[in-house]
Amino acid sequence: MSNTPESGTRSAAEFRTRLHDVARMLRESRSMDEKVQRALAELLDELTTALAATNVPPAEVTRLAESAAHLADSLHHQHDRGLLEKARDQFRGAIIDAEVHAPIAVGLARGLIDALANIGI
Repeated sequence: MSNTPESGTRSAAEFRTRLHDVARMLRESRSMDEKVQRALAELLDELTTALAATNVPPAEVTRLAESAAHLADSLHHQHDRGLLEKARDQFRGAIIDAEVHAPIAVGLARGLIDALANIGI
């Protein structure tokens, strides 16, 4: 039983690393407007930093980070609109779950959702 929190924390750290990696991929992507990709990548980096600085339970950090990474990865690989909308909706659900514990991170996550809305996703 003592391994459960550690494995959850390790998983959250892995997803934060993945978010940084996906932000880097977005910066290098040639599939979308340069301003948009830079803004999304910066929001992902800020979200990652905010998640590391809060006392969010590991399960909620993991879900938020995983859904943000999935969404950004879908953008990078230019998935069809249906998959992008599904990834966006999953991210929105994770935001709601984390809101009580991490209002700053959630504010950044909502900024990412707003940026997606501005590009039509």
